[in-house]
Amino acid sequence: MYTSIFGEVDEGIGMQEQLNLAPFGYLVMDKKWGILVMNQTLLEWIGIENAPAHMHDLLTIPSRIYFQTYFSPSIKMHGKINEMYLTLKTKREKIPVLMNTVERNERYECVFVQMKVRDEYENELLLAKRNAERVLQDTDKAYIKLQGLMKEVEGKQQELLELNTQLKELATTDPLTGLKNRRCLQEKILENIEVSKKDQSPFSLLLIDVDFFKRVNDTLGHPIGDAVLQELSKKLLLETREQDLVARMGGEEFMIVLPNTNKEHALVIAERIRLHIDMGSWKHARITVSIGITTYEPDDNLSKLFSKADEALYQSKKSGRNCVSVS
Repeated sequence: MYTSIFGEVDEGIGMQEQLNLAPFGYLVMDKKWGILVMNQTLLEWIGIENAPAHMHDLLTIPSRIYFQTYFSPSIKMHGKINEMYLTLKTKREKIPVLMNTVERNERYECVFVQMKVRDEYENELLLAKRNAERVLQDTDKAYIKLQGLMKEVEGKQQELLELNTQLKELATTDPLTGLKNRRCLQEKILENIEVSKKDQSPFSLLLIDVDFFKRVNDTLGHPIGDAVLQELSKKLLLETREQDLVARMGGEEFMIVLPNTNKEHALVIAERIRLHIDMGSWKHARITVSIGITTYEPDDNLSKLFSKADEALYQSKKSGRNCVSVS
């Protein structure tokens, strides 16, 4: 046993300073949901100096009901919980969070991430449970109301799962084109780097920029410019394989991740895309694109790959545009 800022705890539960001040909440519970350890970040969110005794002390009444209903069955079935939506009560305001939990050494380790989205859903759920506190304190009649409320919560479980899916999709999708966004693109590249390090398989990137796109906006207007970007996005999807990822970097720049593709094969794909865009039919305005190619090498990281792709694209621009260059 030793003493931490949270009191006397087992040595196996000690936290490094980084974990204590990490930008997410962290706590450890025993099998009866008693709180053993809570990091400083979570204490500051809630506005208290010492950890409360029980998990229930952290939650609003509706979240307490939801936690009681679904935590134990889920952890027993899977040994972990991913993205349980809860609301923490504080002295100032309520904090919506997603909680991830794993069971380890007869304890539950929990991480909390604050959520700024879903306030409308939370308000709707809270409205349906507005009498929950009275239900918890009343007589048998109140207990019956509580049972009805718990059934309603169970009925909303599927809605919550669907909302999680929608939020995840929104967080990784470019709203104008429907392609994946830069955040998703970076995750995909990092994933391919790890795969390449493991099995030495190649992968390549195509950085695509619309030539003289400012002329389209200045001459035809931004609505037409947006329509051209949407049409270009569809053409890029048609020219790629199922395993490829097409993403919008921003503005008129796009990037395609080509798994299991060496430099020579990437050049063939890029030239086919360039030619299809140059020679294809367009509804609003005819455009061409310049393309830069880079292929992963063992010492590359995310930043270096972007830099190499930029250099190749610059070479295409310098060579007169509507062409393909390799870094």
